[in-house]
Amino acid sequence: MNKWVIVRLVVVAAAAAEGALNGWVPDRPASLMLLIGMVAYGVIAVPVVVWAQRLNPRNKPVWHFPTWRRNPLTLRDPMQFFHMAGFVFIAFGAGVVGRDLWLGLAPRPPLAELPAFGIGIVIGSYVAARLFRGQLAADVQES
Repeated sequence: MNKWVIVRLVVVAAAAAEGALNGWVPDRPASLMLLIGMVAYGVIAVPVVVWAQRLNPRNKPVWHFPTWRRNPLTLRDPMQFFHMAGFVFIAFGAGVVGRDLWLGLAPRPPLAELPAFGIGIVIGSYVAARLFRGQLAADVQES
């Protein structure tokens, strides 16, 4: 198993455990439009930030398609970081939902806020990969 897969799994598991232990829930009510907005924000914000990262002079000239097998802790290949961050939000939210289910509480819409944002970030990392496929390494580029 690749060391970066292990690092990512440990970080995601820690996020899920943190969500399960602390059970953070926002105070405001959550509507369907808010959840759709959080997904859309991630889908739009990630490509914008990745586009801005193209201007960074310390940036690698070639990036890689988002994968669990690459270093997510470098900003020189920004899609790797966002890919992992999305899964961290999803895992934290899943931990909170799991805690509430364990305690016998009914699922509530505010519990979906962090997973919705995480899903948007993951989708956004793939959208960015499609938009900037000319900058991706040829060996991992999707056809």
